[in-house]
Parts: sequence; C-alpha cells; structure tokens
Amino acid sequence: MERDLVYGRNAVLEAARAGRVKRALVAEGLDPDPRVAELARLAPVERVPAARLAALASGVHQGVVAELKPRSFLSLRELLETGPDLLVALDGVEDPQNLGAILRSAEVAGAGGAIFPERRSAPLSAAAIKASAGASEHLPLCRVPGLAAAITELKRSGLWCVALDPEGELLPWEFDLRQPVCLVVGGEGTGVHRLVRERCDARLRLPMAGKVASLNASAAASSLLYEVNRQRLTSRA
Repeated sequence: MERDLVYGRNAVLEAARAGRVKRALVAEGLDPDPRVAELARLAPVERVPAARLAALASGVHQGVVAELKPRSFLSLRELLETGPDLLVALDGVEDPQNLGAILRSAEVAGAGGAIFPERRSAPLSAAAIKASAGASEHLPLCRVPGLAAAITELKRSGLWCVALDPEGELLPWEFDLRQPVCLVVGGEGTGVHRLVRERCDARLRLPMAGKVASLNASAAASSLLYEVNRQRLTSRA
C-alpha cells in the first residue's frame, strides 16, 4: 500500500462514503461491526493478519486501514463559487490532532469549507483524518499560496473575516456572526500571524475564567463555531 492511508473505523467508513477508499484492509477475526459491514458494501475489503495493520498504521487502527484515492483540493475561486456563508481558515496549525479536530467541528457546524496555507500547516495525514473522525472527507478543502492574500479576496467576495485572538477587542457575541463569515484560527503558540490578523475585519477573544490563559486551537475554534450557530439559530426563532 502507498503512503495515502487512513485508519480507524469511523474515519475509514466516512472516507468510503465520500468515495475515496481504493481498498480496505480489515484484521482477521475482528468482531462483527455494522461499520465494517457497510464498508464492505462501499469498497473492496481484504482480510489480513492484525500484525500487518500494526506495521502500516502509526496509531490505534481499530482493526481497519484503508488506502485512499488522491484528494482533490479546490482553488479559492472554486470554493467561493459554491457561495459559502461560513468558512474556517487555518493559519499555521501544525499539530495533526488539532487540525483534525478543527475540521471535525467545522464540518459538524455546517461550514462550507476550510482554507489552508501551502506552508506552515500540518499535512492532512492519516492521524489528522482519524482525529477528524472522517469529517475531513466531507468538507471542501482549499489550499492557498498565502493566507493574507486570501483574506483580501474573501473580503472582496463579501465575507467578513474575523481572527480568533486572545487579545481581541470583541467578545464573540459582540460581533454579528449571522453575516457570511470566515473564522481565522491561529496555530499552537504563535496564534494568527500579524499580517493576517491586520487584514481581518475584527479580532474576537474568548473569555477565560480560570487560571489557564487560553484554550488549545481546536477547542477555541469549536467554541467560536458554535457561537456562530447560536446566533444564527436564535435569529430564526
């Protein structure tokens, strides 16, 4: 098998539902599981010794590893042509667990896509896909040469761009997130880079009541995504 792998039952099944599984390897003697049964209806499945899966996967594989077809990334223009009203831009998120968790929250919250810079970003590896529980397979993904230039283009297309920043001047509920919006999430430690931050329309901070100064990137992104949903659902009530 080649390098483009995914492992874990949920992640492999979601990849198969998205039509991306070339073939799946399932451990011999694995207990019956409806996820594995559905996987067998969606993609070719081969039963192999569990030791072979352990040699392929760098983490807990849950008895299932799959080889994936090549992933397609949208250009920024193609993404904007879909008319999204909620996007997430990741500025220097280099931890695959954080990357996967943010993509999972974005997909579940109804985001229309995620934007990555070509450099200073974790690859969409098997670990990241597993951390997303397969949600990354259903979320339109876009790679851009530079995030600062992309922010300018997003604003020109009618989206408000807001940076998640511990020093932000506004709390999330003080900004109208019912508008078409792109949430910009910074990386671990460095946060949103200065030029990207300066091009955003606003900087939002999450209030911290405890002794720890901040949340990690994925927890902060999830909190802000659900404030978007809260405002939008409340406005419809």
